[in-house]
Formats: sequence, structure tokens, C-alpha cells
Amino acid sequence: MNPVLKLLMENNRLTPAQMAQVLGQPEAEVTRQLDELKAQGIFLGWRPVLNLAKEETGVVRAVIEVKIRPERGGGFNRLAERIARFDEVDSCYLNSGGYDLLVFVSGPSLQKVASFVSERLSTIDGVLSTATHFMLRTYKEHGIFMDQPEEEHGQLKISP
Repeated sequence: MNPVLKLLMENNRLTPAQMAQVLGQPEAEVTRQLDELKAQGIFLGWRPVLNLAKEETGVVRAVIEVKIRPERGGGFNRLAERIARFDEVDSCYLNSGGYDLLVFVSGPSLQKVASFVSERLSTIDGVLSTATHFMLRTYKEHGIFMDQPEEEHGQLKISP
């Protein structure tokens, strides 16, 4: 595996200069590898991890389980891509199991998210059912704990 990619997976908060130092490579080489990963469509960009619960305006987030009917000649892809294009949709995943798509959405209020689901998502031809779960509190996201000092972010202690 590309060492820069491996480092990104372990700690995406490092700058290219910090990655170069960890890998013992010149920063220009790390930047070249990042550019190569971008050209290959593997590295798509940097994204901050935000604790929106501390933001006064707030954002309502929900996870929606969606059952869909596969289309002839397109399977799940066309419908999944259509759903993923909505501005409210943050992420969309094809799953195995009791439902087909796992869709993460956000909006300014509970009512706006509920309205998106009932008026726009569930009315799409091919959507068989939805189950919406509103996210009430985030404890950990992308490996980062939300409400703990950084020094407490260790592994669980093992007791005899």
C-alpha cells in the first residue's frame, strides 16, 4: 500500500509537511504522491471533523435506511446516484442486509429533514420504504471523540 495513503488512513489530520517528516521523505515527494492519489480518484480531499452540537445555529442529522427496487439494466446504481445528488444528502452507501441504501442527511431543522424524506425521497419511483433515525448526540466521528480532552482519547483500559 502507498505509504502516504496508509498514513492518511491512520491520521488524516497531518499536513503534507508532517507526513513528510513521519515518512522521512521530502515534502515535495509527499505532495507528488498526494497529487497522484488525486489523479487516480483515490484521495478526494480533506474534510474537517466538526462538533456541530457546539454551534449555536445547529444542524439536524439523520440516517435513513432505504429499500429500493433495482432497475433493469442499471441495478441499484441509477437510483442510488439520483438520491445521492440531493443537496440534503451528505453520504449514500449501498448495503447488504435488511435495506439497500444507507443515506446520511442533514438540514436546518427536524421538520426540514422530515419534509425531505416524506416529500422528496420517499416519493421517488423505485423507493419501496424508508426508516429515518435522527442522530441525537455524536460521541465519536471519524476516530475523533467529541467531548473529551485529547489526552483522554486512548484505548480502553484492560482490567484483570
